Amino acid sequence: MILKRHPEARWTGFREVMGMSGPIILGSISFTIMMFVDNMMVARVSTQAFAAIGSAGLWSYISACFLLGVVGCVGTFVAQSFGRGNLHDCARYAWQGLYVSTLAAVLAVVLLPVSGPLFNAMDHSPEVTALELTYFRIRLLGFVSIACVSALAAFFQSIGRPSVPMLVAIVANLCNVTLNYILIFGHFGMPAMGIAGAATATVIAMALQVVLLMAAFLSRPVHARFATRTASQLDFHKVSELLRIGLPVGLVMFMDVANWGLFTSFIVGRFGDTALASHNAAINFMHLAFMPALGLNQGIAAIVGQHIGRGNFDTAAARTYTAMKIAAVYMFLMGIVLATFGRPLIAACFSSNPDVLKLGHTLLIFAALFQAFDAINIIASGALRGAGDTRWMAFVTLAFAYCFFLPTSLTLAFWFKWEAIGAWVGATAYIIGLSGFLFYRFHSGHWRHIRIFSEDTAPSS
Repeated sequence: MILKRHPEARWTGFREVMGMSGPIILGSISFTIMMFVDNMMVARVSTQAFAAIGSAGLWSYISACFLLGVVGCVGTFVAQSFGRGNLHDCARYAWQGLYVSTLAAVLAVVLLPVSGPLFNAMDHSPEVTALELTYFRIRLLGFVSIACVSALAAFFQSIGRPSVPMLVAIVANLCNVTLNYILIFGHFGMPAMGIAGAATATVIAMALQVVLLMAAFLSRPVHARFATRTASQLDFHKVSELLRIGLPVGLVMFMDVANWGLFTSFIVGRFGDTALASHNAAINFMHLAFMPALGLNQGIAAIVGQHIGRGNFDTAAARTYTAMKIAAVYMFLMGIVLATFGRPLIAACFSSNPDVLKLGHTLLIFAALFQAFDAINIIASGALRGAGDTRWMAFVTLAFAYCFFLPTSLTLAFWFKWEAIGAWVGATAYIIGLSGFLFYRFHSGHWRHIRIFSEDTAPSS
């Protein structure tokens, strides 16, 4: 007699992945919509302001990326501690992440005097450069908040409470959109601040997010289970563990996003305001496409970490492949939408300039080509991070980005004179090629032998 598989078994992996990732996805979507609305509102000010916010917003994110990558690895330690049943260690690692986050203040002070030379070196129009500097310098005020949010969100996601950062993100993003409307255009008696208003609104919203997450972290129910109020001692041993795993992630996150910053500002941006505005429009729609996949990235990192903590390596692998399928199907469908409706979408949201519409739609067609491959990159990197397999990932990603992506884009854009289109051909080849390396690494199973806690005797790399 052939026994039929119980239908629950077929959908168990899907339900676990989406149960963990769903709230993270909703939070990510709310953030993406917030940034999308930011850009839509600023686009109504001027084409120069729209071109500026894309570049300046990207560089403000790039500048914070190293610390975000390091403190984001709080999730790796919290998830594996949670899987082992070491609940008090979950809170201890979160606190260490918060202490490391305060270094963002030092970073902001260092970046303030170098911001002028940085944006002047991009050789954008004088109007765009001035607006970029205004936006970037205000955003520096929110660097500590961004890092703290990363650490606290990682804690809640890794203990299986992703709805907490989701709800907080939605509240903060609604606050940001409201403040944008007031500050950018000058409503309710406030002066019209333009792009400076958009930056100010974002800084205030991020500070609100920290306050709400800390209130939840120190709340009575969370303290009762994890001792969050009494685990605040600075622990250099745990900081060193966090840095050992987090530094490669921070490095690769910074260098990878900086790679895209160089691509945007020093390659595409050299071809004028129209090229930069078209690129910014395409990037905004790409964010809408891949933000849900980034939610899956964070969700699968927590799931893999928890299952490794319990010793369930096969289950961790199975959940990763499930997440890859979900992300690939979603992003493939989004690619079809972008390629088919790119022109009317850009016209409805950003610009009626025929040159921006034509070039922006062409760039979205390239984006459509690599969507499914980018899904593999996003999910595989999350799973490897959850397992603590960060050094190899850092080496390969950086080598491929700086030895292939940038040289190829520069050659096609300037030597072959394909300009922005040539740059995007290089980006497409890079994303497709990188997906093969990351998928191979995860499929090889090397991550099964990684040990992130110093008390474990197995090799740590």
